[in-house]
Amino acid sequence: MKRLKKNLVLALGLGVAVYLTLAVISGLDNLKEALARFDYRLVPAILGLVALSYVVRFVRWAYYLRLLEVRLSPAHNVAIFAAGLSMTISPGKLGEVLKSVFIKDVAGAPVARTAPAVVAERATDGTGMVLWGLLGALAFSFGPWVLLLFLAVTVLGIAVLRSKQLSLLAERALERLPLLDRLAPHVGAFHGASNELLAFWPLLVATGISFCSWGLECAAVYLCSVGVGAETPFLMVVFIFAVSSLAGALLFTPGGIGVAEAGLAGMFKTVAGLPGGLSVALTFAIRLATLWFAALIGIAGLLVVQRLIGEPIESAADEATAETHTGSSSAGAEREP
Repeated sequence: MKRLKKNLVLALGLGVAVYLTLAVISGLDNLKEALARFDYRLVPAILGLVALSYVVRFVRWAYYLRLLEVRLSPAHNVAIFAAGLSMTISPGKLGEVLKSVFIKDVAGAPVARTAPAVVAERATDGTGMVLWGLLGALAFSFGPWVLLLFLAVTVLGIAVLRSKQLSLLAERALERLPLLDRLAPHVGAFHGASNELLAFWPLLVATGISFCSWGLECAAVYLCSVGVGAETPFLMVVFIFAVSSLAGALLFTPGGIGVAEAGLAGMFKTVAGLPGGLSVALTFAIRLATLWFAALIGIAGLLVVQRLIGEPIESAADEATAETHTGSSSAGAEREP
């Protein structure tokens, strides 16, 4: 848990540095004026839509666990899913493997069996967001190449995860490495679960669920633009949000911090034609609603999991955060009994 707190503090520090930089570049007076005009009556609707988007994502998570034949009580499942949101600030959100560590504590399912559900979540987050971004690109004749590039990377990643040959190669390579040989027995389980979750029908169903959840979040983002008084069309806001979010995921910064903010502020100014202060104010509103609100839900989820599971949360959080920090694979999260 100490490592989790440390990472949260680092993410907050990085966020503050990025936001201060954007504030200075845009002009503090301009930013202050734009924020003063924000319609705070929209805040409940914005946060409500974001929260509802996570309810839809939970449906996808429960669908994956059902496919893997992992059974949890509703209370444990909801709490573990919510706790995973605390890792929204991890690179690519892959720190959400924390959920798999908690499931092992509760149900005994190996981490290598359930970690592919986290990977599948990230893959279908990508496909769902790309679909929304393409709608915006087509509506305004924007170049769809960045979105198509991300889609190609996602498809390639799915193909790699489903490849039996690459799985065997990875297993043989790990067997020869003294410090990583303990991971070799788990490669088969990780590949089997990945192959099952990323098959055509589950991928199609999960992408549909992801498209719906991102639609709710895009609606919340659009309300942020309404709140600051920006008269920007819905699909243009969606396109900017999609490209910026996917760029943050591709470049693997914690929570996309820095990359997403720069993309949002820059594109709202250059593509949507908003003034600098208004662009940065809208960027702040969007990131507070879509990143930091999720992290807050995750922290609350961790407290609930602590009450439900007890002491193992300490080692579980430290282990999952360490796995992400060192850049090891999700399959490497499996612990010695």
